[in-house]
Amino acid sequence: MKRKDTIFTGRELALIALTAIEEKEAFANRILNSLFLKYRPDERERGFATELVYGTLRHLALVDHLLAQLLAKPLSVLPGKIRNILRLSLYQLLVSPEIAYAVVDEGVSLAKQEVGGKLAGLVNAVLRRYLREKETLSRPQMSADPLAHLTIVHSHPEWLIKRWIRRWGIERVHELARINNLPAPFMIRTNTLRITRDRLQELLAASGLTVIPSPLTPEALLITAPRNLQDHSLFAAGYYFIQDEASMLVAHLVAPQPGETIVDLCAAPGGKTTHLAQLMKDEGRIFALDNHPHKTRLIEENAARLGITSITAVTADAREWRGDNLELDVVLLDAPCTGTGVLRRRPDIRWRRTAADLSDLLLLQEELLENAAALLKPGGRLIYSTCSLEAEEDEEQIERFLQKHPEFSVEIEADFASGFDLIQSSTGLLLFPSENGADGFFMSRLRKRSK
Repeated sequence: MKRKDTIFTGRELALIALTAIEEKEAFANRILNSLFLKYRPDERERGFATELVYGTLRHLALVDHLLAQLLAKPLSVLPGKIRNILRLSLYQLLVSPEIAYAVVDEGVSLAKQEVGGKLAGLVNAVLRRYLREKETLSRPQMSADPLAHLTIVHSHPEWLIKRWIRRWGIERVHELARINNLPAPFMIRTNTLRITRDRLQELLAASGLTVIPSPLTPEALLITAPRNLQDHSLFAAGYYFIQDEASMLVAHLVAPQPGETIVDLCAAPGGKTTHLAQLMKDEGRIFALDNHPHKTRLIEENAARLGITSITAVTADAREWRGDNLELDVVLLDAPCTGTGVLRRRPDIRWRRTAADLSDLLLLQEELLENAAALLKPGGRLIYSTCSLEAEEDEEQIERFLQKHPEFSVEIEADFASGFDLIQSSTGLLLFPSENGADGFFMSRLRKRSK
Protein backbone atom coordinates (compact mmCIF):
# COMPACT_ATOMS: atom_id res chain seq x y z
CA MET A 1 0.00 0.00 0.00
CA LYS A 2 1.37 3.41 -0.98
CA ARG A 3 0.52 5.30 2.18
CA LYS A 4 2.19 6.61 5.29
CA ASP A 5 -0.44 5.90 7.93
CA THR A 6 -1.52 2.49 9.18
CA ILE A 7 -5.30 3.08 9.22
CA PHE A 8 -6.74 0.85 6.51
CA THR A 9 -10.27 0.84 5.16
CA GLY A 10 -12.21 -2.37 4.74
CA ARG A 11 -11.80 -2.10 0.96
CA GLU A 12 -8.03 -1.81 1.27
CA LEU A 13 -7.83 -4.76 3.63
CA ALA A 14 -10.00 -6.80 1.26
CA LEU A 15 -7.62 -6.04 -1.60
CA ILE A 16 -4.60 -7.15 0.44
CA ALA A 17 -6.40 -10.36 1.39
CA LEU A 18 -7.66 -11.24 -2.10
CA THR A 19 -4.23 -10.63 -3.61
CA ALA A 20 -2.57 -12.83 -0.99
CA ILE A 21 -5.17 -15.57 -1.50
CA GLU A 22 -4.56 -15.58 -5.25
CA GLU A 23 -0.80 -15.07 -5.37
CA LYS A 24 0.40 -16.70 -2.15
CA GLU A 25 -2.36 -19.30 -1.67
CA ALA A 26 -3.21 -17.74 1.68
CA PHE A 27 -6.33 -18.99 3.47
CA ALA A 28 -9.09 -16.40 3.60
CA ASN A 29 -9.84 -16.71 7.31
CA ARG A 30 -6.18 -16.68 8.32
CA ILE A 31 -5.12 -13.73 6.19
CA LEU A 32 -8.08 -11.67 7.36
CA ASN A 33 -7.42 -12.52 11.01
CA SER A 34 -3.76 -11.59 10.65
CA LEU A 35 -4.67 -8.27 8.99
CA PHE A 36 -7.19 -7.46 11.72
CA LEU A 37 -4.62 -8.22 14.43
CA LYS A 38 -1.98 -6.10 12.70
CA TYR A 39 -4.02 -3.03 11.75
CA ARG A 40 -6.85 -3.11 14.31
CA PRO A 41 -9.64 -1.77 12.07
CA ASP A 42 -12.89 -0.81 13.75
CA GLU A 43 -15.79 -3.24 13.74
CA ARG A 44 -17.47 -1.70 10.70
CA GLU A 45 -14.36 -1.85 8.50
CA ARG A 46 -13.56 -5.36 9.68
CA GLY A 47 -17.04 -6.53 8.76
CA PHE A 48 -16.90 -4.78 5.39
CA ALA A 49 -13.54 -6.37 4.55
CA THR A 50 -14.84 -9.81 5.49
CA GLU A 51 -17.99 -9.41 3.40
CA LEU A 52 -16.02 -8.21 0.36
CA VAL A 53 -13.49 -11.05 0.53
CA TYR A 54 -15.95 -13.86 1.19
CA GLY A 55 -18.53 -12.52 -1.23
CA THR A 56 -15.99 -12.08 -4.03
CA LEU A 57 -14.70 -15.62 -3.50
CA ARG A 58 -18.21 -17.09 -3.41
CA HIS A 59 -19.05 -15.46 -6.75
CA LEU A 60 -15.60 -15.53 -8.34
CA ALA A 61 -16.45 -17.52 -11.47
CA LEU A 62 -19.42 -15.28 -12.28
CA VAL A 63 -17.39 -12.13 -11.64
CA ASP A 64 -14.57 -13.34 -13.90
CA HIS A 65 -17.08 -14.42 -16.56
CA LEU A 66 -18.55 -10.91 -16.66
CA LEU A 67 -15.15 -9.23 -16.60
CA ALA A 68 -14.03 -11.34 -19.57
CA GLN A 69 -16.84 -9.74 -21.58
CA LEU A 70 -15.85 -6.23 -20.49
CA LEU A 71 -12.09 -6.43 -21.10
CA ALA A 72 -10.27 -6.33 -24.42
CA LYS A 73 -7.47 -8.53 -23.02
CA PRO A 74 -7.59 -11.58 -20.74
CA LEU A 75 -8.06 -10.79 -17.06
CA SER A 76 -4.96 -12.87 -16.30
CA VAL A 77 -2.58 -10.39 -17.99
CA LEU A 78 -3.53 -7.55 -15.63
CA PRO A 79 -1.48 -6.85 -12.49
CA GLY A 80 -2.83 -8.80 -9.52
CA LYS A 81 -3.97 -5.74 -7.60
CA ILE A 82 -5.93 -4.36 -10.57
CA ARG A 83 -7.46 -7.78 -11.21
CA ASN A 84 -8.70 -7.95 -7.64
CA ILE A 85 -9.87 -4.32 -7.52
CA LEU A 86 -12.03 -5.14 -10.53
CA ARG A 87 -13.28 -8.33 -8.88
CA LEU A 88 -14.24 -6.86 -5.53
CA SER A 89 -15.78 -3.79 -7.20
CA LEU A 90 -17.84 -5.83 -9.66
CA TYR A 91 -18.98 -8.13 -6.86
CA GLN A 92 -20.18 -5.10 -4.95
CA LEU A 93 -21.98 -3.78 -8.03
CA LEU A 94 -23.78 -7.13 -8.31
CA VAL A 95 -25.04 -7.11 -4.73
CA SER A 96 -25.39 -3.36 -4.09
CA PRO A 97 -26.50 -1.71 -7.36
CA GLU A 98 -28.08 1.15 -5.44
CA ILE A 99 -24.62 2.55 -4.59
CA ALA A 100 -23.12 1.88 -8.02
CA TYR A 101 -21.44 5.22 -8.59
CA ALA A 102 -19.89 5.28 -5.13
CA VAL A 103 -18.50 1.78 -5.78
CA VAL A 104 -16.96 2.92 -9.07
CA ASP A 105 -15.40 5.99 -7.47
CA GLU A 106 -13.95 3.94 -4.61
CA GLY A 107 -12.55 1.36 -7.02
CA VAL A 108 -10.89 4.03 -9.16
CA SER A 109 -9.45 5.77 -6.10
CA LEU A 110 -8.02 2.51 -4.82
CA ALA A 111 -6.46 1.78 -8.22
CA LYS A 112 -4.86 5.26 -8.30
CA GLN A 113 -3.46 4.69 -4.84
CA GLU A 114 -2.06 1.30 -5.73
CA VAL A 115 -0.75 1.54 -9.29
CA GLY A 116 -1.32 5.01 -10.65
CA GLY A 117 -3.44 6.79 -13.20
CA LYS A 118 -3.31 4.70 -16.38
CA LEU A 119 -4.62 1.49 -14.89
CA ALA A 120 -7.03 3.47 -12.71
CA GLY A 121 -8.50 4.67 -15.98
CA LEU A 122 -8.94 1.07 -17.05
CA VAL A 123 -10.80 0.30 -13.82
CA ASN A 124 -13.05 3.30 -14.40
CA ALA A 125 -13.78 2.30 -18.00
CA VAL A 126 -14.53 -1.35 -17.20
CA LEU A 127 -16.83 -0.63 -14.25
CA ARG A 128 -18.73 2.10 -16.10
CA ARG A 129 -19.10 -0.16 -19.11
CA TYR A 130 -20.63 -2.78 -16.83
CA LEU A 131 -23.19 -0.24 -15.61
CA ARG A 132 -24.14 0.59 -19.21
CA GLU A 133 -24.17 -2.95 -20.59
CA LYS A 134 -25.02 -5.19 -17.64
CA GLU A 135 -28.38 -6.24 -19.07
CA THR A 136 -26.74 -7.46 -22.30
CA LEU A 137 -23.91 -9.48 -20.74
CA SER A 138 -24.32 -13.23 -21.15
CA ARG A 139 -24.92 -15.64 -18.30
CA PRO A 140 -25.52 -19.37 -18.91
CA GLN A 141 -29.14 -20.27 -18.28
CA MET A 142 -30.15 -23.27 -16.21
CA SER A 143 -32.67 -24.44 -18.79
CA ALA A 144 -30.19 -24.36 -21.69
CA ASP A 145 -26.92 -25.46 -20.04
CA PRO A 146 -27.25 -26.65 -16.42
CA LEU A 147 -23.55 -27.47 -15.99
CA ALA A 148 -22.40 -24.04 -17.20
CA HIS A 149 -25.08 -22.35 -15.09
CA LEU A 150 -23.98 -24.13 -11.94
CA THR A 151 -20.26 -23.65 -12.54
CA ILE A 152 -20.41 -20.01 -13.71
CA VAL A 153 -23.53 -18.36 -12.32
CA HIS A 154 -23.22 -20.24 -9.02
CA SER A 155 -19.41 -20.19 -9.11
CA HIS A 156 -18.46 -23.81 -8.35
CA PRO A 157 -15.63 -25.83 -9.90
CA GLU A 158 -16.77 -28.06 -12.74
CA TRP A 159 -15.18 -31.24 -11.37
CA LEU A 160 -17.16 -30.90 -8.16
CA ILE A 161 -20.48 -30.07 -9.80
CA LYS A 162 -20.17 -33.07 -12.14
CA ARG A 163 -19.59 -35.55 -9.33
CA TRP A 164 -22.42 -34.08 -7.26
CA ILE A 165 -24.85 -34.32 -10.19
CA ARG A 166 -23.93 -37.99 -10.67
CA ARG A 167 -24.83 -38.66 -7.03
CA TRP A 168 -27.88 -36.49 -6.38
CA GLY A 169 -29.18 -35.03 -9.65
CA ILE A 170 -29.58 -31.49 -10.93
CA GLU A 171 -32.29 -30.28 -8.57
CA ARG A 172 -30.44 -31.17 -5.36
CA VAL A 173 -27.15 -29.75 -6.68
CA HIS A 174 -28.81 -26.52 -7.81
CA GLU A 175 -30.12 -25.97 -4.29
CA LEU A 176 -26.77 -26.93 -2.74
CA ALA A 177 -24.89 -24.49 -4.97
CA ARG A 178 -27.38 -21.73 -4.15
CA ILE A 179 -26.98 -22.26 -0.41
CA ASN A 180 -23.20 -22.37 -0.71
CA ASN A 181 -23.28 -18.77 -1.97
CA LEU A 182 -25.18 -17.45 1.02
CA PRO A 183 -23.41 -16.10 4.10
CA ALA A 184 -22.92 -18.90 6.63
CA PRO A 185 -25.21 -18.74 9.69
CA PHE A 186 -23.46 -17.62 12.86
CA MET A 187 -24.07 -20.17 15.61
CA ILE A 188 -22.78 -20.38 19.15
CA ARG A 189 -22.89 -23.24 21.65
CA THR A 190 -24.00 -22.40 25.16
CA ASN A 191 -21.56 -23.58 27.82
CA THR A 192 -24.16 -25.19 30.06
CA LEU A 193 -21.52 -25.83 32.70
CA ARG A 194 -21.74 -22.11 33.46
CA ILE A 195 -25.08 -20.80 32.19
CA THR A 196 -28.41 -21.90 30.75
CA ARG A 197 -29.23 -21.22 27.13
CA ASP A 198 -32.23 -19.07 28.10
CA ARG A 199 -30.10 -16.90 30.37
CA LEU A 200 -27.36 -16.54 27.75
CA GLN A 201 -29.98 -15.51 25.21
CA GLU A 202 -31.23 -12.83 27.60
CA LEU A 203 -27.75 -11.43 28.22
CA LEU A 204 -26.82 -11.37 24.54
CA ALA A 205 -30.14 -9.71 23.65
CA ALA A 206 -29.53 -7.10 26.35
CA SER A 207 -26.25 -6.23 24.63
CA GLY A 208 -28.12 -5.43 21.41
CA LEU A 209 -27.84 -8.74 19.53
CA THR A 210 -30.70 -10.61 17.88
CA VAL A 211 -30.56 -14.16 19.19
CA ILE A 212 -32.70 -17.13 18.11
CA PRO A 213 -32.65 -20.48 19.94
CA SER A 214 -32.27 -23.45 17.62
CA PRO A 215 -35.23 -25.83 17.72
CA LEU A 216 -32.90 -28.71 16.77
CA THR A 217 -29.92 -28.60 19.13
CA PRO A 218 -30.40 -27.77 22.84
CA GLU A 219 -27.24 -25.68 23.27
CA ALA A 220 -27.34 -23.80 19.96
CA LEU A 221 -28.13 -20.12 19.46
CA LEU A 222 -28.30 -18.39 16.07
CA ILE A 223 -26.96 -14.83 16.06
CA THR A 224 -28.29 -12.66 13.25
CA ALA A 225 -26.17 -9.67 12.14
CA PRO A 226 -23.38 -10.70 14.54
CA ARG A 227 -20.66 -8.39 15.73
CA ASN A 228 -17.24 -9.71 16.68
CA LEU A 229 -18.40 -12.08 19.40
CA GLN A 230 -14.86 -13.04 20.38
CA ASP A 231 -14.48 -9.56 21.87
CA HIS A 232 -17.69 -9.83 23.90
CA SER A 233 -17.42 -9.93 27.69
CA LEU A 234 -19.67 -13.01 27.75
CA PHE A 235 -17.17 -14.83 25.53
CA ALA A 236 -14.34 -13.95 27.91
CA ALA A 237 -16.50 -15.20 30.78
CA GLY A 238 -16.67 -18.61 29.10
CA TYR A 239 -20.41 -18.61 28.48
CA TYR A 240 -20.23 -19.83 24.88
CA PHE A 241 -18.13 -21.34 22.12
CA ILE A 242 -18.49 -20.28 18.48
CA GLN A 243 -19.40 -23.49 16.65
CA ASP A 244 -21.63 -24.63 13.81
CA GLU A 245 -24.70 -26.67 14.68
CA ALA A 246 -23.66 -29.71 12.61
CA SER A 247 -20.41 -29.82 14.53
CA MET A 248 -22.41 -29.76 17.77
CA LEU A 249 -24.32 -32.84 16.63
CA VAL A 250 -21.13 -34.91 16.67
CA ALA A 251 -20.82 -34.71 20.45
CA HIS A 252 -24.45 -35.75 20.80
CA LEU A 253 -23.74 -38.75 18.58
CA VAL A 254 -20.84 -39.65 20.85
CA ALA A 255 -23.25 -39.50 23.82
CA PRO A 256 -20.42 -39.29 26.38
CA GLN A 257 -21.11 -40.36 29.95
CA PRO A 258 -19.62 -38.95 33.16
CA GLY A 259 -16.53 -40.89 34.16
CA GLU A 260 -15.64 -42.15 30.67
CA THR A 261 -12.16 -41.93 29.18
CA ILE A 262 -12.16 -40.39 25.71
CA VAL A 263 -9.63 -39.33 23.10
CA ASP A 264 -10.33 -36.73 20.43
CA LEU A 265 -7.68 -37.52 17.82
CA CYS A 266 -7.90 -34.31 15.73
CA ALA A 267 -9.11 -31.91 18.37
CA ALA A 268 -7.95 -28.34 17.67
CA PRO A 269 -9.30 -25.78 18.33
CA GLY A 270 -11.34 -27.79 20.83
CA GLY A 271 -14.97 -27.26 19.88
CA LYS A 272 -16.01 -30.89 19.94
CA THR A 273 -13.61 -31.67 22.81
CA THR A 274 -15.08 -29.03 25.10
CA HIS A 275 -18.61 -30.01 24.08
CA LEU A 276 -17.88 -33.61 25.12
CA ALA A 277 -16.64 -32.36 28.49
CA GLN A 278 -19.77 -30.25 28.83
CA LEU A 279 -22.07 -33.22 28.15
CA MET A 280 -20.04 -35.31 30.64
CA LYS A 281 -20.52 -32.59 33.27
CA ASP A 282 -16.71 -32.25 33.24
CA GLU A 283 -16.44 -35.64 34.95
CA GLY A 284 -14.04 -38.10 33.33
CA ARG A 285 -10.88 -37.84 31.23
CA ILE A 286 -10.54 -36.45 27.72
CA PHE A 287 -7.27 -36.47 25.81
CA ALA A 288 -7.26 -33.89 22.99
CA LEU A 289 -4.59 -34.39 20.31
CA ASP A 290 -3.01 -32.20 17.71
CA ASN A 291 0.46 -32.47 16.22
CA HIS A 292 1.16 -28.71 16.37
CA PRO A 293 2.07 -27.16 19.76
CA HIS A 294 0.35 -23.84 19.01
CA LYS A 295 -2.89 -25.73 18.35
CA THR A 296 -2.72 -27.75 21.55
CA ARG A 297 -2.16 -24.47 23.39
CA LEU A 298 -5.34 -23.21 21.78
CA ILE A 299 -7.22 -26.25 23.09
CA GLU A 300 -5.87 -25.53 26.58
CA GLU A 301 -6.86 -21.85 26.33
CA ASN A 302 -10.39 -22.69 25.25
CA ALA A 303 -10.81 -25.28 28.00
CA ALA A 304 -9.55 -22.81 30.60
CA ARG A 305 -11.87 -20.06 29.35
CA LEU A 306 -14.85 -22.43 29.58
CA GLY A 307 -13.82 -23.57 33.06
CA ILE A 308 -13.22 -27.19 32.01
CA THR A 309 -10.70 -29.32 33.91
CA SER A 310 -11.21 -32.81 32.44
CA ILE A 311 -9.27 -32.13 29.21
CA THR A 312 -5.58 -32.94 28.72
CA ALA A 313 -4.15 -31.48 25.52
CA VAL A 314 -1.46 -33.65 23.91
CA THR A 315 0.92 -32.68 21.11
CA ALA A 316 1.23 -35.86 19.08
CA ASP A 317 0.67 -37.42 15.67
CA ALA A 318 -2.75 -39.06 15.93
CA ARG A 319 -1.61 -41.85 13.59
CA GLU A 320 1.07 -42.92 16.05
CA TRP A 321 -0.20 -42.03 19.53
CA ARG A 322 -0.60 -45.18 21.62
CA GLY A 323 -2.41 -43.83 24.66
CA ASP A 324 -0.07 -45.24 27.33
CA ASN A 325 -2.27 -48.33 27.72
CA LEU A 326 -5.36 -46.31 28.54
CA GLU A 327 -8.71 -48.08 28.56
CA LEU A 328 -10.51 -45.83 26.09
CA ASP A 329 -14.29 -45.87 26.12
CA VAL A 330 -14.55 -43.54 23.11
CA VAL A 331 -12.34 -42.49 20.23
CA LEU A 332 -13.55 -39.46 18.26
CA LEU A 333 -11.99 -38.96 14.84
CA ASP A 334 -13.09 -35.74 13.18
CA ALA A 335 -10.86 -36.39 10.20
CA PRO A 336 -9.02 -33.97 7.91
CA CYS A 337 -10.99 -33.79 4.66
CA THR A 338 -11.70 -31.81 1.51
CA GLY A 339 -14.17 -29.58 3.38
CA THR A 340 -16.79 -29.61 0.62
CA GLY A 341 -19.56 -29.36 3.21
CA VAL A 342 -18.37 -25.93 4.37
CA LEU A 343 -17.87 -24.11 1.07
CA ARG A 344 -20.05 -21.17 2.11
CA ARG A 345 -17.98 -20.77 5.30
CA ARG A 346 -14.66 -21.37 3.53
CA PRO A 347 -15.28 -20.17 -0.05
CA ASP A 348 -11.58 -20.22 -0.97
CA ILE A 349 -11.64 -24.03 -0.62
CA ARG A 350 -13.71 -24.41 -3.79
CA TRP A 351 -10.92 -22.81 -5.83
CA ARG A 352 -8.12 -24.56 -3.97
CA ARG A 353 -9.27 -28.18 -3.94
CA THR A 354 -8.95 -30.55 -6.89
CA ALA A 355 -10.12 -34.10 -7.50
CA ALA A 356 -6.50 -35.20 -7.03
CA ASP A 357 -6.56 -34.02 -3.39
CA LEU A 358 -8.86 -36.88 -2.48
CA SER A 359 -6.26 -39.64 -2.74
CA ASP A 360 -3.87 -38.13 -0.18
CA LEU A 361 -6.68 -37.37 2.23
CA LEU A 362 -8.17 -40.84 1.91
CA LEU A 363 -4.85 -42.40 2.89
CA LEU A 364 -4.53 -40.10 5.90
CA GLN A 365 -8.08 -40.89 7.01
CA GLU A 366 -7.41 -44.62 6.69
CA GLU A 367 -4.25 -44.36 8.80
CA LEU A 368 -6.10 -42.41 11.46
CA LEU A 369 -8.94 -44.94 11.50
CA GLU A 370 -6.48 -47.81 11.89
CA ASN A 371 -4.96 -46.24 14.98
CA ALA A 372 -8.39 -45.35 16.33
CA ALA A 373 -9.45 -48.99 16.04
CA ALA A 374 -6.34 -50.18 17.86
CA LEU A 375 -6.78 -47.66 20.70
CA LEU A 376 -10.38 -48.49 21.50
CA LYS A 377 -11.20 -51.03 24.18
CA PRO A 378 -13.67 -53.85 23.44
CA GLY A 379 -17.20 -52.56 23.70
CA GLY A 380 -16.05 -49.01 23.08
CA ARG A 381 -17.40 -46.48 20.57
CA LEU A 382 -15.59 -45.05 17.56
CA ILE A 383 -17.13 -41.89 16.09
CA TYR A 384 -15.97 -40.81 12.66
CA SER A 385 -16.93 -37.45 11.16
CA THR A 386 -15.92 -35.10 8.36
CA CYS A 387 -17.13 -31.76 6.99
CA SER A 388 -17.04 -33.33 3.51
CA LEU A 389 -19.89 -34.37 1.24
CA GLU A 390 -17.73 -36.74 -0.80
CA ALA A 391 -18.63 -40.44 -0.67
CA GLU A 392 -15.00 -41.61 -0.79
CA GLU A 393 -14.29 -39.75 2.47
CA ASP A 394 -17.58 -40.68 4.11
CA GLU A 395 -19.74 -43.73 3.33
CA GLU A 396 -17.08 -45.52 1.28
CA GLN A 397 -14.41 -44.85 3.88
CA ILE A 398 -16.56 -46.52 6.53
CA GLU A 399 -17.37 -49.42 4.18
CA ARG A 400 -13.66 -50.04 3.59
CA PHE A 401 -12.98 -49.86 7.32
CA LEU A 402 -15.72 -52.39 8.13
CA GLN A 403 -14.35 -54.81 5.54
CA LYS A 404 -10.97 -54.72 7.28
CA HIS A 405 -12.45 -54.70 10.78
CA PRO A 406 -15.37 -57.09 11.13
CA GLU A 407 -15.15 -56.60 14.91
CA PHE A 408 -16.87 -53.22 14.39
CA SER A 409 -20.50 -52.55 13.53
CA VAL A 410 -22.38 -49.34 12.79
CA GLU A 411 -24.96 -48.20 15.30
CA ILE A 412 -26.77 -45.02 14.44
CA GLU A 413 -30.26 -43.65 14.41
CA ALA A 414 -31.30 -40.36 12.86
CA ASP A 415 -33.65 -39.41 15.72
CA PHE A 416 -31.08 -37.18 17.42
CA ALA A 417 -30.70 -35.26 14.12
CA SER A 418 -34.41 -34.87 13.45
CA GLY A 419 -35.14 -31.70 11.50
CA PHE A 420 -31.83 -31.58 9.61
CA ASP A 421 -31.60 -32.07 5.85
CA LEU A 422 -29.91 -35.46 5.77
CA ILE A 423 -29.53 -38.81 4.07
CA GLN A 424 -29.21 -41.87 6.31
CA SER A 425 -27.31 -44.85 4.95
CA SER A 426 -26.05 -48.11 6.39
CA THR A 427 -22.79 -46.37 7.28
CA GLY A 428 -23.93 -43.08 8.82
CA LEU A 429 -25.64 -39.74 8.34
CA LEU A 430 -24.85 -37.22 5.60
CA LEU A 431 -26.09 -33.72 6.46
CA PHE A 432 -26.52 -31.12 3.73
CA PRO A 433 -25.99 -27.41 4.36
CA SER A 434 -29.25 -25.66 5.14
CA GLU A 435 -30.09 -22.05 4.45
CA ASN A 436 -30.27 -20.83 8.05
CA GLY A 437 -28.72 -23.78 9.84
CA ALA A 438 -26.08 -26.43 9.77
CA ASP A 439 -23.07 -26.95 7.53
CA GLY A 440 -22.57 -30.10 5.48
CA PHE A 441 -21.27 -32.98 7.60
CA PHE A 442 -20.95 -36.74 7.68
CA MET A 443 -20.94 -38.71 10.93
CA SER A 444 -20.98 -42.35 11.93
CA ARG A 445 -20.81 -44.24 15.24
CA LEU A 446 -19.27 -47.69 15.35
CA ARG A 447 -19.14 -50.17 18.22
CA LYS A 448 -16.20 -52.48 18.82
CA ARG A 449 -17.39 -55.96 19.67
CA SER A 450 -16.83 -57.04 23.27
CA LYS A 451 -14.53 -60.02 23.74
